[in-house]
Amino acid sequence: MHSYLSQFIKGVGVIKWMMMGAFIAGLGLAVWKLYYFFPSKRLADDDTTPESVELLERIMIECNSVHPHLDEESLFQLMCEHHEFDSKHFWRFNENRLRHLITHYRLKEPNFRR
Repeated sequence: MHSYLSQFIKGVGVIKWMMMGAFIAGLGLAVWKLYYFFPSKRLADDDTTPESVELLERIMIECNSVHPHLDEESLFQLMCEHHEFDSKHFWRFNENRLRHLITHYRLKEPNFRR
């Protein structure tokens, strides 16, 4: 076994070993940088957590039950004026996010806003 390995090493050559080593080192560095720069803890204003989505759904349901025939733009305005709506926490909330929230809620309640 030892002689096979030494023959393999001699057959490949020093330059090829250096190239393979440089490639592996570069790959290791790239993986480390990706791991290092990915966020590992939740941000304070993350509005995609299950708790935040649940709060937005509750506000949406409440606003929709008070005014059931509003269009999406009016529902959005009403939700933004709701007393539980925190504009600093939900600063990314917009009409497109509302449409996504309605679609997500329709998985639980298919006849919502139909």
